Amino acid sequence: MSTVEGPWPLAPTQDSWTVGVDAVAPRSPWGGTAPSRLHAVGDAGLVAGRALCLAPVTLLDPALWAWPDDGDEESPLCWVCLALTC
Repeated sequence: MSTVEGPWPLAPTQDSWTVGVDAVAPRSPWGGTAPSRLHAVGDAGLVAGRALCLAPVTLLDPALWAWPDDGDEESPLCWVCLALTC
């Protein structure tokens, strides 16, 4: 049996990620909405509208947002996306 070989790397490598935010704002148990999480979005997620953790996201302007640098208390980072990108 032969294997398929190509010019692509065996594992995907990506140094920069597009940032997305929760498409549906989570509800806070105390009323209102909870802070929306920031997510890392790879190439396939740009078309599908999905983060690396498969959450539906709305893409943010890459000129204004950088992963993982722009996470803060008001917009916390998704810990699953963080684990997958570090």
